[in-house]
Amino acid sequence: MRRRLKIAGVHQVMGSCLLPSRWMRLIFLLLSLALPVAPVFAQGPLAAVTERETTIDKMFGMVAPSEPSQLTEAKRFHLYLLSAGGPIPILGEAIGAGVSQWENSPKEWGQGWSAYGQRFGSNLAYNGIRQTITYGTSVVFHEDNRYFASRKHGFWARTGYAALSTVVAQHPDGRRAFSVSSVTGVVSASAISSTWGPSSWEGAENIARNAGISFLTTAGFNIVREFLPDVLHHRRK
Repeated sequence: MRRRLKIAGVHQVMGSCLLPSRWMRLIFLLLSLALPVAPVFAQGPLAAVTERETTIDKMFGMVAPSEPSQLTEAKRFHLYLLSAGGPIPILGEAIGAGVSQWENSPKEWGQGWSAYGQRFGSNLAYNGIRQTITYGTSVVFHEDNRYFASRKHGFWARTGYAALSTVVAQHPDGRRAFSVSSVTGVVSASAISSTWGPSSWEGAENIARNAGISFLTTAGFNIVREFLPDVLHHRRK
């Protein structure tokens, strides 16, 4: 059974997905790293934006406060290219392949550089399929899957918003609703990737588990997106 560490856009953890304890420890680690600066997180998102923060916003798929919220088709395509082959997803897939190598997952692929290359290539293919399907579907349904800062107050309120954003998209009229494109991208990529993997990837249960892991890691990444500008601002003081 494949374990992926995804750093790229996506969404909700499936209720039937039983996640390995190591993944739960990873999520708790992310939260524990945030707790020392919880007083900062209790504030609303910062209004002031520096050039450095704007660059980070672009790299992490976030909407800066100074950036127009309306998504043009040219901008949508540019973001698709970044999410499919930009530095952040490539780094994420490389780390994910390393985690799978360490866990020897799937066992059928074994160890060694050849096995790592197979895992890394599989992760890249998975992400490429996921982002392509998400992009095409978002055009049809006019969905904006970028991460918008919550502007809420309180650590848990902002954390809940960030996690829920995994399955929520913004529409041209400003309303936020269930993201058909994000969910379709994850589920479809999980199903398609099972066709080139070992037998341990096959079957509805394994496909659902892989999709659930992708949703969970995207939720964790959204939490980072929500609080990262606050952390950077706090360190500069």
